[in-house]
Amino acid sequence: MDENHATKARVLHWFVRGGSVRTPDGKNLTVDVDPIVIGRDEGAQISIPDPEVSSIHCELRAVNEGILVRDLGSTNGTFIGLVRVKEAIVTTVSELTVGSSRLVIEPAAKRRVDVGFSNHFGSLVGNSPRMRRVFSILEKVAPTSLSVLILGETGTGKEVVAKSVHDASPQRNGPFVVVDCGSIPPMLAESLLFGHERGAFTGAHERRKGALGEADGGTLFLDELGELPLDLQPKLLRALAERQIKRVGGSQVEPIDVRVLAATRRDLGREMNAGRFRSDLFFRIAQVRVELPALRERLSDLPLLVEEVCRRVGKPEHAQTVIAWLEGHMGSHDWPGNVRELVNVASVAATLAGEPGAIDDVLTLTREQPLDAARPSGPATAFSEAKRNAIAGFEREYFTDLTKRAGGNVSEMARQSGMERHHVRAYLRKYSIDKQ
Repeated sequence: MDENHATKARVLHWFVRGGSVRTPDGKNLTVDVDPIVIGRDEGAQISIPDPEVSSIHCELRAVNEGILVRDLGSTNGTFIGLVRVKEAIVTTVSELTVGSSRLVIEPAAKRRVDVGFSNHFGSLVGNSPRMRRVFSILEKVAPTSLSVLILGETGTGKEVVAKSVHDASPQRNGPFVVVDCGSIPPMLAESLLFGHERGAFTGAHERRKGALGEADGGTLFLDELGELPLDLQPKLLRALAERQIKRVGGSQVEPIDVRVLAATRRDLGREMNAGRFRSDLFFRIAQVRVELPALRERLSDLPLLVEEVCRRVGKPEHAQTVIAWLEGHMGSHDWPGNVRELVNVASVAATLAGEPGAIDDVLTLTREQPLDAARPSGPATAFSEAKRNAIAGFEREYFTDLTKRAGGNVSEMARQSGMERHHVRAYLRKYSIDKQ
């Protein structure tokens, strides 16, 4: 990203109504653009000791039209008046009922919220108000030791956020260790996080550090936090609270200095209320929550994103051609794969933009067939065979070059390509590309 982007960016304003909420004990709290969680748990911003209120019950936040009320998977429901709601916008003074407790919500007049000057943060780019709001939060949070929970759909860039926060933090010279909680084998989960002593279990032939030990002095990124095994959660909470770990099979504790960032696409409110995720761990890790919008909710960022992709693949001169192609061929596409999908499409288009008709030919076939799709059973025509050869040639060249740029580091390759790590590994296997 050009360093001059920040100075060229205009400050934008977000107009919201917001307002206030009066709690059952008579306190008045301001409802702003950052969510206020209501629940029985002591970590909730509005904690209500009502047995009929769920641990994490609902949340309030200011939006353009009024105050957004969103149920977080509560057991007994969230009611506005007599109507049970999953998500609703309150525009007039209303009574909110959770369990047997009542709160009063009062929207206010619209006011202006500055969403920041920067149109980038680390490797992230975006001009839309929602992304500028995210950048302004990250700029404030990165220099601190606060834990951050990053929320968003698959492909919105959660790991990129984590790496960018690490790179802008005092821990930038320390390690950045990634743990994919969704792929931890249950039998090895504790060892992978905390490490183990030699002989601690069958196959433990040597003493090893776990992820927390490897991240000492740096950052631990827990991807897909909602998948973390339930029996491991209190052990992780204790390690973070006491800032020390004990390896499996060991008797000595080791001090650690680790900042934790985490990401999830799961609804952790629903998971907590169902007993599948501990609320105390949630509040320990979610000291700050950052929610990334889906690409379909910020399509105005698409040209800037395409320019960045073209720059990264070494084809900045093709940016306008790629933008025009996307507008003409994918103008109504809702990008279910979010930024990751855009990065993949734009990378191919930027690479082929110098060859007339090549974008149409290759991208049409690529988007119709997944990575491991079988070859057609019928006889291949010269045209279809040429398409397959073109795609294979592009993929082999792209991932060979990517491997060199990233020094064989799969996490870095995933970050640069905007792909999941297991997809990167699949391409490396497909073309027998040596990571070394």
